[in-house]
Amino acid sequence: MKNDALWAHSRHFLNVRPVYALGEWLGDSWPLFVGYAATWWVAEAACFLSPRLTRGLQANIQQVLRATQPGLPPAQLKRKARSLAHRTFINRGFWFVDLSLMAGRRRFEDCFSFEMEGNWAALTRARAAGRGALIVSAHLGNWFSGGIAVARHGIPVRTVMYRNHAGDFMDQKVAKRGNLRQTFVDDDPFSMMEVVRALREGEVVAMLGDKPWDARSIEVPFFGRPAKFPLGTVKLARLAQVPIFPAFCVYDRPRRFHAILCDPIEVTGNDPEQAERDALAALARVMEKYIAAHLDIWFNFTPVWEEPVESSSPASDS
Repeated sequence: MKNDALWAHSRHFLNVRPVYALGEWLGDSWPLFVGYAATWWVAEAACFLSPRLTRGLQANIQQVLRATQPGLPPAQLKRKARSLAHRTFINRGFWFVDLSLMAGRRRFEDCFSFEMEGNWAALTRARAAGRGALIVSAHLGNWFSGGIAVARHGIPVRTVMYRNHAGDFMDQKVAKRGNLRQTFVDDDPFSMMEVVRALREGEVVAMLGDKPWDARSIEVPFFGRPAKFPLGTVKLARLAQVPIFPAFCVYDRPRRFHAILCDPIEVTGNDPEQAERDALAALARVMEKYIAAHLDIWFNFTPVWEEPVESSSPASDS
């Protein structure tokens, strides 16, 4: 059952097929600096015209800053959150340009570069032993390019995702160019069985694990407060008996990525529910580290924490 409130909050007036098609055409037909410049202005307008998303983003950033910089005075905290939220909107626009280029006709090697960092040897060992693996990322940096980075190093990858009907055609183009398989879960109960079978047969499966898109979620500590995380990642890993590799594809400038694979998390123990909870808490701790280090490319515009720490009207945080 989908989390209708989260889905409703995530809708945006720019999330329509003509916008995706226009972005791909600009990427294919114009010099790259034109696409980035045009997107900068669109992102500025989106920030101004999206007060609900802006408030959600600022609230999320403020909680991260409270946890990581507890000495910040309230006024400075709000100013810093506003500045970071604005920068995040711009970076999300550049993310869109990068995705459009991935879907378009330009030579991939001419546009993108990847630095592979972290514990890739552990993934190699798991595959050599005949085990599948679950790669779990967050809405941090360019998660699409993370799957492509893995696939382009000779590791077949299946991505698991919910449908975004406006952008599905672009996602499918990116997956085809990156040699990625796709499985859309939505409300089909049998799709998860397909994923479990793929993992048991030794496949590498990539999915996002930071938003509870449906009702199957639990709360774990996250930046000092309880937050809901989807159970699907840890449940899949437990049922298929495969490790979870937290992974992130971050960048400090467009089209230059760092594909980071973290140490594996095993979902084991005599109590299945406790094993899942412990693994999910461990996954959240890894996400904390990389989100805090790359806060201006954390593209989570929906409120993570249900209640604000301080009671204030929405206008006071805008």
